[in-house]
Amino acid sequence: MELQAFGWVVFGALGLAALGGCAAPVDGDDADASTLDGTSDELGTKNKSYVTARVDMRKCMAPLCGGYFVRDVNRKQAERYVSGLDFGPSGLDPATQDLVRGAGELVLRGKLGPADPQFGTRTFLVYEAYRGMPGVTPIEGDVHYVAAPRDPHIECFAAPCNNEVATKLNFAATTYFTGYSVELASLPLVDQDWLVNQVQNHGAATAALIVDGQHFAGGYEQILDASQVYLRLPLAEGPCPKMPEPACEGGTVPTYTRSADRCVVFDACVAPGSCAQVFPSCSDGYTLATWKAGPLACPVFACDPSFTVE
Repeated sequence: MELQAFGWVVFGALGLAALGGCAAPVDGDDADASTLDGTSDELGTKNKSYVTARVDMRKCMAPLCGGYFVRDVNRKQAERYVSGLDFGPSGLDPATQDLVRGAGELVLRGKLGPADPQFGTRTFLVYEAYRGMPGVTPIEGDVHYVAAPRDPHIECFAAPCNNEVATKLNFAATTYFTGYSVELASLPLVDQDWLVNQVQNHGAATAALIVDGQHFAGGYEQILDASQVYLRLPLAEGPCPKMPEPACEGGTVPTYTRSADRCVVFDACVAPGSCAQVFPSCSDGYTLATWKAGPLACPVFACDPSFTVE
């Protein structure tokens, strides 16, 4: 999969100024010494942070060109050029590294590597990698969060009950909220239950806003409304139960359900009925999944990101 020309990548780094022409970047031109030596919370050689990045499409001699322009998420700073990605600290296998390099939307966590003795450029040391949903662009102004169930849960006398917690990337700030919406991050037929599960239970990052939802006796729900979801790599799912194929009798056929971890499990034996014979197509970057479900054993479809199933 080819890397999109101006795909954004979110890494664990910050404050990189755009490199003009083909001159080597000079440490200190766009950041103070505390940023570069890691004594602040921003991008440096000691502190790890989350960043966005875009591919450098300029044509000149490597490593002065052809790397990435990176920028910390949730901070307003200039971009900084890095000559490449060093996956050594991440422990990611080569196939997963290729998924990172081949993405248009990424979130990475890491820090600057040592300066090249000849050119003065630095690589970006990758510790964690997150890949966004294909074909989805986050809304400008959205905040990057990770989210999880509140621990311990609280008991509420009246709904809503804010038992989820969002942490703003690169900051310690947390916000309690009620539930999730990933509609804006989902192209047609994407399994939104699966996508919410990736955020809630498997460490996916989001670009989102927390907005008012339904009104209850205790006030408005607070909804984490995501315009992009970045799946943490390698993808965490399952494990799915291993069950023998059911033996249905009397002209019946097996039907299935699919869990939030995309496990297709036996549901019931039913008499097949008349079903629409139309198979949908998925958007670019997605692969069609199908299984039989419901009282007539009709096919059900989902479009899964191809990089998660190939």
